[in-house]
Amino acid sequence: MESIAIKDVAVVVKRSVRRKTVELSVDRDGCVLLHAPASASREKLETMVREKLLWIYQQLGRKEEELHQLPAKEYVSGEGFYYRGRKYRLKLIDDIRAVRIGKHLRFQSGRFVMPRLVALRGREIFIDWYSARAADWIPRRVQLLQDRVGIMPESIEVCDLGFRWGSCTEQGKILFHWRLILLPPERIDYLILHELVHLHEHNHSPAFYERLRRAAPEYESHEEWLRRNGDHYGL
Repeated sequence: MESIAIKDVAVVVKRSVRRKTVELSVDRDGCVLLHAPASASREKLETMVREKLLWIYQQLGRKEEELHQLPAKEYVSGEGFYYRGRKYRLKLIDDIRAVRIGKHLRFQSGRFVMPRLVALRGREIFIDWYSARAADWIPRRVQLLQDRVGIMPESIEVCDLGFRWGSCTEQGKILFHWRLILLPPERIDYLILHELVHLHEHNHSPAFYERLRRAAPEYESHEEWLRRNGDHYGL
């Protein structure tokens, strides 16, 4: 069976003489399929997979969420939400003015505060808030940590990466999931170092782990913690 492996994504290629177009899909079991004409060149197919990596990560992330579904957030007063490793309570308030001026969520005095009128959009509002904080916090941490790896990224972007915490492109750009900002600071720093090392070594090769060990000597304990606890840091 023909397949394509890009980074840690394995794609099964299904060719057909009757097919005229190339199409990517993810089946219900999380298998990534690439449907292609029989005459399509492998180079063209590999290019498409690279261009669609972010989409693939997001689709796989949704499949993973379906398998390990956490209790849905209700966005009610007293509910807890993580921010940089600590859980803070949400308080809903009656504040029409805050709604009018677009202040839908704020963090003050050790708690989240949200107007009751927008609570039905709670998930969207929290994601926007987390994304903005991550876009501010993560680049500053990258700047402080990059000397430990001896390389700096061309650019940094915070987005929804599905089931992945981070990814880097062959052009030197690093993508981070907005969920990083929910994690304890030391876990955030580890994930930043992990992706910085990938700028040197794109695959999880022995050379990658040797560089990672030098930059983050306790990387194995970080990986174990993320495996055990990472799923709890989300919405």
